[in-house]
Amino acid sequence: MRLLRAVCLVAGMVVFCGPALKAQISDGGFPPSLGKLSLSAVTTVTTPSVDVKALLAEDEVEEAQGFPFRFGAPFDVDYSLTNSGTWSDLADGGRIWRLRVSSPGAYSINLVYSRYRLPPGAELFVYDESHEMVLGAFTEHNNKDHGMFATAPVKGEVCIVEYYEPASVRGSGEITISRIVHGYKDIFGFGGTKGAAGFGGSGPCNNNINCPEGAPWQIDKRAVAMILTSGGSRICSGALVNNVRQDRTPYFLTANHCLGSEPTWIFMFNYESPSCVSVDGPTYMTVQGSTRRATYVPSDFALVQISEQPPDSYNVFFAGWTNIDTPSQSSVGIHHPSGDIKKISFDYDPVTSTDYLGSSGTTHWRIEAWDDGTTEGGSSGSPLFDPDHRIVGQLHGGYASCTSLTSDWYGKFSLSWTGGGTSSTRLRDWLDPDNSGATVLDGYDPYGIITISHDPLPNTKDTVSDYDVVCTITSNADLVPSSLLLHYELSSTWFEQQLQATGNPDQYHGYIPAQPVGS
Repeated sequence: MRLLRAVCLVAGMVVFCGPALKAQISDGGFPPSLGKLSLSAVTTVTTPSVDVKALLAEDEVEEAQGFPFRFGAPFDVDYSLTNSGTWSDLADGGRIWRLRVSSPGAYSINLVYSRYRLPPGAELFVYDESHEMVLGAFTEHNNKDHGMFATAPVKGEVCIVEYYEPASVRGSGEITISRIVHGYKDIFGFGGTKGAAGFGGSGPCNNNINCPEGAPWQIDKRAVAMILTSGGSRICSGALVNNVRQDRTPYFLTANHCLGSEPTWIFMFNYESPSCVSVDGPTYMTVQGSTRRATYVPSDFALVQISEQPPDSYNVFFAGWTNIDTPSQSSVGIHHPSGDIKKISFDYDPVTSTDYLGSSGTTHWRIEAWDDGTTEGGSSGSPLFDPDHRIVGQLHGGYASCTSLTSDWYGKFSLSWTGGGTSSTRLRDWLDPDNSGATVLDGYDPYGIITISHDPLPNTKDTVSDYDVVCTITSNADLVPSSLLLHYELSSTWFEQQLQATGNPDQYHGYIPAQPVGS
C-alpha cells in the first residue's frame, strides 16, 4: 500500500517541495554537422558478419540453462578520437569528429565506451543515417568517476557517432568505443513488424500492464524497468526499491545472474503500451550506469545503485518491501518478457518455500503455476509482489511459459535481507542504513499528487451547533486516515482535529466548536 499524508488548513497554506533533480541521460538538441557537413567523406568501420541462425540455436540452449535473454552480438573494438574517424574544422575554431559504424543486417546498433570524459561545452551524438533517431547531446554531465559510458540501441545497420568540441577545450575530450553490439533480434520493433523478441515477441498469454487487470498496479509499475546488461547485449528486468530514509536513493533490485558490466547498464523506464492494445512503447526514458552494492548467490539477488537520478519526467516509483519470511497468499509479477513491453502476471494461490528448482527448502518462493500471464527470458530479476504491494522476491528462473503451466522460482527478499552477513552480501545495510529494525516498508511516491479544496467559509450564525467544515481531498495514491487533519485558530491558539469521511467520494469533514455570531 502506498501512503500519502494530507493536511487541510483553515487559516494558512503549506507548500511541500521535493528535492530538485538535475541529472538526465542527455541534454537534447541536434548534431551540429546537420546541414553543414556531408557524410560522404566520413570514415566507416564495419563489423564482421553475424551468423544469426547459430546465435538463435545458442539462445535455445542458454534459455534452458537460465542465462539472461540475449538480443545482440557484441564485437570488442578500440575506436578513439585519435586512431579512427574523421575530423572537420569549423569556422569558429571548434571541430567535429565523426565515425560511421556499419553492422550489416543489424536491426539496431548500440555502443559501449571504455573511456568517456567530455570537457565543458563538448557534445556527443549518436544517430541513424536518416536522422530519424538521434541520441544526445551527451555532455560533461554524463561523466562518471569510472570513466565508462554506453548508448542505447539506434535503429538500422548503420549509425553515426558525432563529437563536437569547442575551440576553448580543443584536444581535451576523451572518447573510446570499446564494443559494438549488433542487434540480431528486433527488440524495439525497429524493423517495422512484430518479431520473435522485443515488441510483440512475448507469448500471447501475457497481459499488457495497462489492461484492466493491471489497474490496481498502476503506481507499482512505475518502479519496474528493463535493463540492457552484459555490455549491452542482454536484457533483464528489475525495480527501484524504497529505503527506510525514503530519500530517493536510486537502489535497483534485480537478479545476481544478470550481473556483469554494471557501469555500462542502461535502465529503460515506462517501456509499455499506453493501453491494453499492444502498441510499441517509448524507449527514450533511460538512465545509464550503475554501481554494484550487494549480491548473494543463494537467493540470486543483486542490488545496484543507478548512477543517474531518473528525471522528474519519468515519474518513477520506489517499491515497498517486506523482509518477513511468510508465504504470500497470492502474487503479482511485473516484468519485460523477451524484452517486450511491460507485462503483468497473477498467481491466486499461496507461494511455497523451496530451494531453486526444488519442491522444498528455504531460499526461494515457488510459484507453482501462473493463473493469468507467465514469465519468459528477459523477466529475470523482476519483482514479485504480495497482496500489500510489497516486494517479497525477484525472479531467478523456472519453466513457466504460455504453453507450459509450470513453476517459477523467486529468490526470497527475506533471505537477501541478511544474506551473507556483510554489507556486500545483504540488503539490510542499504535499505535500512540506520539499523532501525524495519521489517516492512511501503512504497514511496515522490510524485504523489494531493489536492485539497473546500468552499468559502461564511461567518458563523449558530452559537449552539458546532461549525461543520467540509473539504474534498483527492490523491493518486492511498491516504493515511490518521493524517487527514483540520487545523483551526481560536483566540490566537491553534487546534488540531482528525477529519472523518462523509460517505461521499473523496469528501471529509471536521467540526469547530460553536462560536459567537460573526466569528
